Amino acid sequence: MRRSNLLFSLFLFLIVPGMFQPLSGQKPGRMQRIAESRLGEWVTPIPEWLFPEELKIDSVSVDDQQKEVSIWLPAEAAHNPVREESHAHLVNSLRESLGRRFSGYGITVLCGGQPLEELIPNYFRYELSRDAGRIPPAPESRPRLVQRIGSAEYSEGLDGRNIALWHSHGYYFDMTLDRWEWQRAKLFGSVEDLSVMAYVIPYLVPMLENSGATVFIPRERDIQLNEVIVDNNGSTGNSEFVLQVTEPPVEAGPGFLLRDTLFSGDNPFLMGTSLTISDGSALFIPEIPEKGSYGVTVSWPRLTDNAGKALVRVSHTGGVTEFIADQSIGGGTWVWLGSFIFDKGLDRDRGSVTLTSTDGSPVAVDAVRFGGGMGNVARRPSSSVIANQWSLNAGDQPAGDESQSAVSYSWKLSGKPRYLEAARYWLQFAGMPDTLVYTVNHGRNDYNDDYMSRAEWVNYLNREPDSTGGNGMGIPVDLSFAFHTDAGITPDDSIIGTLGIYSTATNEGRFPDGTSRLASRDLTDIVQTQIVEDIYVLFNPDWTRRAMWDRSYYEARKPDVPAMLLELLSHQNLADQRYGFDPRFRFHVSRAVYKGILRYLATASGMEYTIHPLPVSHMELAPLGGKSVRLSWTPVTDPLESTADPLSYKVYMAVGDNGFDNGREVTGTILNIELPSYNMLYRFRVTALNEGGESFPSETLSAGFVADSPETVLVVSGFDRISGPSWFDRGGMAGVAWWDDRGVADHYNFSNTGDQYDFNRRSPWTDDDNAGWGASWSDGEGKIIPGNTFDFSAIHGSSIMAAGRSFISVSDEVFNSPEFDLRPYAAVDLLFGEEKSTPSACYPERKEFQIYTPEFMRSLERLTEASIPLFMSGAYIGTDLMITADSAVSAKVMQLLHFKPRTNHAVRTGEFYATDIAGPDLSGKFSFNTGSYTGIYAAESPDAIEPADRRSRTAFRYSENNTSAAVMHNGEVRTVVTGFPFETVTSQEERDRLMKQILDFILKR
Repeated sequence: MRRSNLLFSLFLFLIVPGMFQPLSGQKPGRMQRIAESRLGEWVTPIPEWLFPEELKIDSVSVDDQQKEVSIWLPAEAAHNPVREESHAHLVNSLRESLGRRFSGYGITVLCGGQPLEELIPNYFRYELSRDAGRIPPAPESRPRLVQRIGSAEYSEGLDGRNIALWHSHGYYFDMTLDRWEWQRAKLFGSVEDLSVMAYVIPYLVPMLENSGATVFIPRERDIQLNEVIVDNNGSTGNSEFVLQVTEPPVEAGPGFLLRDTLFSGDNPFLMGTSLTISDGSALFIPEIPEKGSYGVTVSWPRLTDNAGKALVRVSHTGGVTEFIADQSIGGGTWVWLGSFIFDKGLDRDRGSVTLTSTDGSPVAVDAVRFGGGMGNVARRPSSSVIANQWSLNAGDQPAGDESQSAVSYSWKLSGKPRYLEAARYWLQFAGMPDTLVYTVNHGRNDYNDDYMSRAEWVNYLNREPDSTGGNGMGIPVDLSFAFHTDAGITPDDSIIGTLGIYSTATNEGRFPDGTSRLASRDLTDIVQTQIVEDIYVLFNPDWTRRAMWDRSYYEARKPDVPAMLLELLSHQNLADQRYGFDPRFRFHVSRAVYKGILRYLATASGMEYTIHPLPVSHMELAPLGGKSVRLSWTPVTDPLESTADPLSYKVYMAVGDNGFDNGREVTGTILNIELPSYNMLYRFRVTALNEGGESFPSETLSAGFVADSPETVLVVSGFDRISGPSWFDRGGMAGVAWWDDRGVADHYNFSNTGDQYDFNRRSPWTDDDNAGWGASWSDGEGKIIPGNTFDFSAIHGSSIMAAGRSFISVSDEVFNSPEFDLRPYAAVDLLFGEEKSTPSACYPERKEFQIYTPEFMRSLERLTEASIPLFMSGAYIGTDLMITADSAVSAKVMQLLHFKPRTNHAVRTGEFYATDIAGPDLSGKFSFNTGSYTGIYAAESPDAIEPADRRSRTAFRYSENNTSAAVMHNGEVRTVVTGFPFETVTSQEERDRLMKQILDFILKR
């Protein structure tokens, strides 16, 4: 990278000044000599420009006849963001340095062979006219590959846009080593190939889709390890393909064929057959191996004369969700619909997909896939291989062949879930043509093929199909976005920061449609600016904005659409990754990318834009009598975005542990609901909507009324925490303190490779197998680690109902309000999970997720005054008192909750038993998850707590070391407090038995 810059600067130094020398060896004119002299001591007036480190003028040319001064800056100056005000400031400074002798001259500042003002993105132009050349021509039509019926059309969002993006690298096969491996080193418990996915899949992609975009990804996006395929040629297990037609189907040519293993040259979408039906429907019924969330993808054959639209109905446990699929495009591959909850087994009413015609035209039918599954592309060394090429040089010059030895190599599968694998393997499984897309190097080097395939895939999506249907898929892609992190360590462990890369070099600076490749700079500048400015406000005001490089990286130069390659931070630098592993950081960075993409596309099309809202908060369910409840919430103002206010809301409901329905839109923040029946648990969540799109969902609240229940129990959802792991840095040792606190994932964590084992800052990297400082184990690869699902009130409520009581739930923000009405409730269940005081992601001296806030302490006093008994559970209820280190708070807790902390990290195993002194109210043995069970998050650091007064006693002890696991108080207002989260008790039978004992005790009159 530096070498190319030096060469280019040398070119400017040697060539450019000569271009403006007088002919026939004449010396520079007098005015030019004056200009050079006066500008020799010029100092840049723009301190925020960081590139080059010392900005000096390269050369000056004075045209006396035209009265024009041309001033060349170093090429590195283009690495800075240029704005109208900075350009004007620069020109004014140069004019002042030139003085009155040049008062009648115009001044043009050039950089990289073009006027500096041309580097100002259209979005940031106010006085300067916009460059029409970098605005792509509007397509004659904008087909929608798949559109969900009933979803809003977001006129000021990304409605109808097609965006191709990908997350970093992936697990790949190294030909020379005859093994599968990561493309980057495992550091701090993760690897770039995987950690970037934790931004893209849970955050960025849904944000873009919630704004109306269709998102295409060249890697598997579903982390469900099971996979079921239903196809006319054969299906997984006992799954069923059923035609419900009166006219016989017609063979439509090649289609998908289920194969357990794919080898070189295999295209599963050319190995089977497909059908068209002129009437009726095709029904795909999967045999689901275990209940859970499954991504649903469908396929239809690529037919040049197929112009129909199909109705696709997905029947799932939450109801029926319908889509319109445009079968004139997107054939011969997997098309994403969404993720849905399915029950185990065969159930056509609650687990199936149906395709029918919408307009009377024939429907093309091929296969439907449920879940992501395991990788099935087998690899072995080619008879000849080529060396790995740096992306900057890929394709520019041929690499030499290296013949392999005469060893007879066996075929090898990765043995990993498909979502871990690189794009090259997904693209083969997804039916892309090999030499056009994923084997650009003819199978001789999977490393090169992988990063080259992503850009080639964009072009294949975008190109119009030819008469054979093999040229492209006809999907008008608006832009491509490559999301990466890069490596590097700062000696003082300061932030390395955010780099943006684009390319203008190819095809004389034009895309095939004639658009200037400066559109890619616009995209890069807007997105990078958005990311850095949001991080400045929300996380770190000293975050580093690195350069914008105009470099020929394959992922930046090869796509035929505006493209950006983002290097967000350094995954090798502790200061960067302390943010990079925090879910709050990932959410807001992804939101910044979404906002930047929206702003770029809105500017390019001349439309107004609106940022979709943040999730709502202060959720409350309140009883209205009988089976009726009032659901209410509060919108959240986005301090960074004035357009992000909601205009309406959507309320979603689920029955029991089924999936959510399709929601209903409401205009206010209060909705009265009559629950369909008694003795059934119902769950609710809310999203906010505006003309830009739909927010992420709120936390989930639950309610259930037991017929003839004598009491109603209030469940307070106080587990809000999501955070990265603990870190330490002292005495030359630094890294992830996984033994102290692994953090709390937002819903789930799939980016873990294994615990860090090298903490020595001086340990050098010698190879990815010997990664030095930060090196980590591999035993966590492919494991899904549950986190905070914000849905635990349902687990508590289910056991409360099993104990014969009704329940209802509220957020802790509502409960802690002084206006909250306690009168309807006979007891309160305080659910604190792994809540504890955690350093702010922005200001470490501040604490977030604190349990014992002044508001909470007042609520405890109100409960006592109202003589309402309570049950409280959480892994850090004692630890948080020690973190708070406030003697007055500790004394008040002992008075109101009747316990005192003994130790955190009480045990590593989760068995506990009732003490003799707790009988006959409490009895039996139980167990909770500390890490071995994957059905719920692990309480890896439970607290030991002790009785605080004479009317309190140890209710349960941990079996591992007999420390006190819970305290019961038999006073005027009874309490039970456990040092472990109730929801982590692994058995439903044990949870029901434990909850009944606790409620019977605290409600005993």
